[in-house]
Amino acid sequence: MPRPNPQSGGKTLKGGRVRFHLGTAGWDRWLRCAQKLIIIGCLAASFKGSAAEVPVGEAEVWWAFRPVASPPVPQGASPKNLGPENPIDAFVRRSLSAKSLSLSPQASPRELLRRLHIDLVGLPPTPEETAAFERDVSPEAWARRVDALLASPRYGERWGRHWLDVVRFAQSNGYERDGEKREAWRYRDYVIRAFNQDKPYDRFIREQIAGDEWAPSLVTATGGAGDAWKDAVVATGFLRLGVHDDEPDDKLQAEFDELDDIVGTTGAAFLGMTVACARCHDHKFDPIPQRDYYAMLAIFRPLHVGVSGGPGLESPVFAPLAAPAEIVEWKASQDRQRRDLETQRAASTDEAVRKNLNRRLEALSKTEPPFEWALAAREQAGPATPVQVLARGNPRSPGAEVSPGFLRAAGGGDAPVGKAGLPTASRRQALADWIASPANPLTARVLVNRIWHHHFGRGLVRTTTDFGRVGSLPTHPELLDWLAVEFVRQGWSLKALHRLILTSATWMQSSRIPNPAAFEADPANELLWRQNLRRLDAEALRDTLLSVSGSLNLETGGRGFFPALSGEVLAGGSRPGTDWQVSGPGERARRSVYAYIRRTSMVPMFEAFDYSNATSPLSERPTTTVAPQALMLLNDAFVQEQAGALAHRVRRAGGPGASDGLLLQQAWTRVTGRTPQPEEVAQMSEFLSRQTTVWEGLRHRLSFRPDVPDTLSVPYFNALPAERFLVPPSLGWESYKGRWPREYEGNKALEPGRGPFALWRGTTMSDGELTVDLAPQVGCSQVSLLMRCSVLPGESDESGLELVFEPREGRLVVRQLTATSAVPIASCGGVFLRGDRLPVRIRLEGERLAVFLGDEPASTLQAIVRSGGPASGRLGVRAWGSGVSLDRFRWTPLGGVTQPLWPELPHDWARHRAFESACLLLLNLNEVAYVD
Repeated sequence: MPRPNPQSGGKTLKGGRVRFHLGTAGWDRWLRCAQKLIIIGCLAASFKGSAAEVPVGEAEVWWAFRPVASPPVPQGASPKNLGPENPIDAFVRRSLSAKSLSLSPQASPRELLRRLHIDLVGLPPTPEETAAFERDVSPEAWARRVDALLASPRYGERWGRHWLDVVRFAQSNGYERDGEKREAWRYRDYVIRAFNQDKPYDRFIREQIAGDEWAPSLVTATGGAGDAWKDAVVATGFLRLGVHDDEPDDKLQAEFDELDDIVGTTGAAFLGMTVACARCHDHKFDPIPQRDYYAMLAIFRPLHVGVSGGPGLESPVFAPLAAPAEIVEWKASQDRQRRDLETQRAASTDEAVRKNLNRRLEALSKTEPPFEWALAAREQAGPATPVQVLARGNPRSPGAEVSPGFLRAAGGGDAPVGKAGLPTASRRQALADWIASPANPLTARVLVNRIWHHHFGRGLVRTTTDFGRVGSLPTHPELLDWLAVEFVRQGWSLKALHRLILTSATWMQSSRIPNPAAFEADPANELLWRQNLRRLDAEALRDTLLSVSGSLNLETGGRGFFPALSGEVLAGGSRPGTDWQVSGPGERARRSVYAYIRRTSMVPMFEAFDYSNATSPLSERPTTTVAPQALMLLNDAFVQEQAGALAHRVRRAGGPGASDGLLLQQAWTRVTGRTPQPEEVAQMSEFLSRQTTVWEGLRHRLSFRPDVPDTLSVPYFNALPAERFLVPPSLGWESYKGRWPREYEGNKALEPGRGPFALWRGTTMSDGELTVDLAPQVGCSQVSLLMRCSVLPGESDESGLELVFEPREGRLVVRQLTATSAVPIASCGGVFLRGDRLPVRIRLEGERLAVFLGDEPASTLQAIVRSGGPASGRLGVRAWGSGVSLDRFRWTPLGGVTQPLWPELPHDWARHRAFESACLLLLNLNEVAYVD
């Protein structure tokens, strides 16, 4: 790993007598984390006492706690007198002018359009959209395109995902069992809907913190639950999204851990403050005393926390999506039916009738309410539980009692609500009102900075959830405040803020124009003299692959789809496959925001490309560059599927007579949005030619690959199709799951040696000769040839003969299989690969079986089939550990003609597979993974 160069840029941070040089953004993530930890430790040592001990009046000098005031926009004409200058550009130009710098030229139309699409909707423009935009020279073209994308339902999917990072969204509880967090998806859909509707941000805040307290004012005129009422209830799922231990060793500790998660997430998401740092002691750097932390915790103390359970009218976790009047009416209907049945029973003398009425009464008592449910805030009945300051955060070491309140350093104080021992009196609504107030010095600044971060790759304050003393200082403090004031003035409209940023010359700059003077003066681009080159995040990258391949499914909402997890990933779970389901190909082609997110079973592609941690509020995702990313894009089954889909799409559009050069050019344009250069076409043509030769040599090869661990949960086992157990090479093979008879704790365990297998559909074998070159891959522990094999209808247990090769032990074994047993009838050792393969010839004559290696005249192994053994059956293959290839697999019946066992392939098969390889190479281009 290359070492960072401290002379390559960065800045010096002082803490007491300690000086640290922070490197540029190209440093490895682990080094940046180590730097921050060291700095924090040394700063803590250099400060005398905690920052919370500083009187609040003095602490307010910190920039983030000062009231937001709109500074005057710097005056000056825009270049070439093109009209009024965007205020953003005026602030940025002034900062640049102080360093004798200027903005970079504007990016090309193609680069601008791709950047806009990725920024706003997370999908690239089509080549047709790019061409149309390049032809449109009208002054309104850009504004029209911005508005069109803001109006697209894809906008909410893109920007809703950014918010889900901040609120630690996932659909499972975490911990070892990691059970499903039911109905969490409704919160995700609410967020997407809120962004698409351009819901005012102050209302967005109020709904998430206290939507249930606000909901009574939102019922319809007839007392029903309209969309606004439902949104307000669903939004409080924000308070339920954290990690939850459903079997804690210490229930009281678990309660306060969940309350801490709520307080910490609220502080980070809305206020940009690390409030949770004051749980055990006064904050070491910011003026947040421990008392303020527990004053905020008191606001949330009436909530049911540390509890589990399913939906129900008395559930502490779920709320019915029905207004109170609707619930009352349903209960009344149930009571009427119960009374009617009881009256009938009392009047009846017929015993059979009475028994029937008893059954109906019992069924009625078990009837579930006909409502949808939301994971939502539910408060405990009765007076609020008193809250005390806990010594070192220990719930069994209570100290002084505190009243509900807000952060005093940010202008808060005691909350104007009921005290401990009295009804809660809308504590959370009071907190939401304080946070959403235009007078709050943090709220608008934090949100504006977060929006800026996603448009430029970094915020005006780099630490988007930490505006405290350990966080970064704003690079353009006056611009930040002007944007915050303008954001509130525009009705807390996010879309208005987007328009303002996206129509600025600052955002439209090129990221690639060389400017040595600017780079020397400002290597980190803190003054914004160019746009930042950015890599796509995991979701945008995956969605881009789906889009260019033509596979993207734009279905919205719902519980979400389950990405296909390989056996290696499943094996990492304590009970592989538990709470994971199988989605079809169409479902798996949906946008990434709708992927089912389980905390302990993260999708490898997401994880490799720096997905959200889904556990705590994520301020800004790191951008790493590591080898597994390249390996993922080359070898991942999903990426290869998209390469295949792209190849089919381009060939279908090109028609049967299209030349290789034309197909490569169309594929390149489809992927990158531009026409390839002549030298690029030449390089791709050479690659295509080489790959055609390679694939032509594989025409006679069959490959099998196991794709499950040796233990699976029973529901997942039952749902997983057989072809996922041993992935077959073509449609000519019929897959079977193998023998998994043992079950324990909801799992099915594989019986060793009886793993998944596949049978050839086209041949029945009795006496004759089988010839094949076995080429096991690294990690293959066993490969078998099944002979005279049969499987009874509706069963999965195979019967027949089996030649087993164990590459690690160098052993050959002949086994005779029945539905209940696998009996070795011959074996030998000292058999090893010859290069990368083992040439095998098997002769079957009645009860005799002989195995020859290569062209050797003498058999290496002989066996006599036991009495009652099969006389005929099908041919099959089994593999375990990793895959195996079978080259030139042939069967010659006794006295008959040799039959090749590989499928008959079209004459242009190798050319098409080579074109798929070329498409895979295109999907690996930096132009796909980065946006200028």
